[in-house]
Amino acid sequence: MTLHNTITVPNFDEFNGEVYTQVITPVQDIVFEGANAAQRIIFDSAWLGLFGFSLIISLILATISIYSMLRIRQIRKRENEYYAKQPLSSVARRVFDMDDTTTEGSAHRLRWRDVLRHVSSENKNDWRQAILEADVMLDDVITSRGYSGESLGEKMKQVKRNDINSIEEAWEAHKYRNRVAHEGSSFDLTHRDVKRVIGLYEKVFKELGYKLD
Repeated sequence: MTLHNTITVPNFDEFNGEVYTQVITPVQDIVFEGANAAQRIIFDSAWLGLFGFSLIISLILATISIYSMLRIRQIRKRENEYYAKQPLSSVARRVFDMDDTTTEGSAHRLRWRDVLRHVSSENKNDWRQAILEADVMLDDVITSRGYSGESLGEKMKQVKRNDINSIEEAWEAHKYRNRVAHEGSSFDLTHRDVKRVIGLYEKVFKELGYKLD
């Protein structure tokens, strides 16, 4: 009698598939999830770090800007106070018909009193004269600060808001003056408008350190 032994050969393909499914795939998933989590953490940390750095730089720049603006205003105020007390040049004294002791500040006060005298009149021609004289004073003041040009308008175009805060008021007053000068008697002046415009000139002069009282 012949005995036959049957040997069963394992199916390694099925075994490898089960191992891959049960062991390798979960491990890969864990590794991928860990890598993604690490990337998110690194990205979030980098973004927060960049945001914090940008915020600090912005605060520093804002502080420097504010300090610089305040410092510039202090310096200009001192300059205006200084020059307002300085004697007029020989040319200016001839123009204003002043003596050697007259300062720029006192000359402006005298001219301003004349402007107010015209404003207080009941005569419209005096009101026109007040506007024209105030504009001439504005031209002198702008010129004295180093601005040049053939007209007051050209000079004021060079002025920046942080140089003269009331430059918009100066423009409004100057445009009103142009209407008075160009339209002549056909331009209907009202006492109220004249007083308001003279107030605009006064605001500019006082900002620049001229004592008009």
